[in-house]
Amino acid sequence: MQCNCIPALKAAFGVGEKDQQALAKIDELEGADADKLIDKLFDELDKDKSGVLDGEEFQHFLSEAAKYMQRDLAKQGRQYDVDTLRCWIKQWIDPNGDGKVSRAEMKVNLKGILDAGEA
Repeated sequence: MQCNCIPALKAAFGVGEKDQQALAKIDELEGADADKLIDKLFDELDKDKSGVLDGEEFQHFLSEAAKYMQRDLAKQGRQYDVDTLRCWIKQWIDPNGDGKVSRAEMKVNLKGILDAGEA
């Protein structure tokens, strides 16, 4: 039996390319400009408008962030598997471990995560 959940997730969250582009732009920017894009990304990821990323929203964010970091690190010759990066990002973005990411947590931690991939 084959799982058909991937097309459903892509339909619900987009194919991810838009998220990858947003992460790349946030990685390039600093200060208020980065904060504005983080707000925009958060709003797009928060499909149920609950004010937190949880459940599938949180898992989607972790997957997209890990894929972005894997590509960014590979450009520098540093190889990491996606699962290791997901775990690291989860610990950093959700320091209280509640399985949810608030807008404040994302604003405080996302830029640091993306900057950690820089040489």
